[in-house]
Amino acid sequence: MKKGRVLFLGSLLVLVSILAPIFCTGATKLVVWESSGPEEKFVKELGAIYTKETGIEIEVFPIDQLSQGDKLALDGPAGKGADVVVWPHDRIGQSVEQGILWEFPESKIDLNEYTKSAVDAMRYQGKLYGIPYAMESVALVYNKDLIPEVPETFDELIAIAKKINNPKKNKYGFMFDLTDFYFAYVFFGGFDSYVFKETKKGLDVDDIGLANAGGIKAAQYLKSFRDSGLVPEGTSKDVINGLFADGNLAAQINGPWAYPQYEEAGVNYGIAPLPKLSNGKYPQTFIGVKGYYISAFSKNKEEALKFIQWLTTKENSFKHYKSSSIIPARDDVVKMPEFQDNLAFKAFAIQASRGVPMPNVPEMMQVWDPAANAITFILQGQAPADVVLPICVDQIKENIKMMKQ
Repeated sequence: MKKGRVLFLGSLLVLVSILAPIFCTGATKLVVWESSGPEEKFVKELGAIYTKETGIEIEVFPIDQLSQGDKLALDGPAGKGADVVVWPHDRIGQSVEQGILWEFPESKIDLNEYTKSAVDAMRYQGKLYGIPYAMESVALVYNKDLIPEVPETFDELIAIAKKINNPKKNKYGFMFDLTDFYFAYVFFGGFDSYVFKETKKGLDVDDIGLANAGGIKAAQYLKSFRDSGLVPEGTSKDVINGLFADGNLAAQINGPWAYPQYEEAGVNYGIAPLPKLSNGKYPQTFIGVKGYYISAFSKNKEEALKFIQWLTTKENSFKHYKSSSIIPARDDVVKMPEFQDNLAFKAFAIQASRGVPMPNVPEMMQVWDPAANAITFILQGQAPADVVLPICVDQIKENIKMMKQ
């Protein structure tokens, strides 16, 4: 009897173990990767709230954003990767080509309140692969003791800068890293030049507009900063940051990553959108956009999409801004009185709205060096812009061709 009872109980346990997965699915768990620090903390805190509201467990692991793509490509196929990943938008193209991102069902997502340029950054070849949560841009950073009020036009700003500029007394009016194409594009874009042509199907990498009339004018404008003595040869980012922190530079083009140094130095600085150019248009900055994506290997794609949408609602996006000092990728948050009161972030948000997403196609990697070399040649007077830029475009096309072989 005792032996039979033991056999019966053993058989019952085996039967339960077989049937349990069928009748008891258990709570869904979403794995999220996020860089350690404020971003990780935010997702953990909001994830805990989401779990209480829905019963879906959110597990967050600290993985650097720039390492997530490579890690997902290795871990995803083995079923060890995350459901939700996070990184800058310029890596989307490569990730899609690797087959590691899920295409979002756009008909199920309300994108009306998200900043259009930020949503555009989440697309690759016309298809949506993410939901944006933060934007990044450069703007005008100025010393309020030297320039109390930013003028409406760039020509007026340069006129003020020239009056302040006095290298003999270590005083400078206006600077930025001329040879870094990320910064130089401010003027290329403002004068109607472009890297790759934007089409309804995405970026046309065969149509490169850096050598058009606007590109030539932009390059000539850059050279005027060097020729006037505003930005001497050898001016690096470290030099610029040092001069500004010491109160010896009136204005520069820079991003929010420079804040800590200026805060520590006690500089009385302000942030403003870049003034209008001589053609009546605003300088067009490259904007960087951070977004949430879903792994192509995830077994909980629909639940992950619901979580991402919840994480980027108006209310939660404002919480994200307060906790991590991001520029939200939602127009309804930027319009909130609480955001409008922060003049520095408001300025960056305005400038970001005037920018274009940095191209997210793999071919963009073949642009940076040729563009920087071309600008250097022009600044040094080795050849005029209308000669150098067409050669630059040819070099980019050749690089892209070799990349695809």
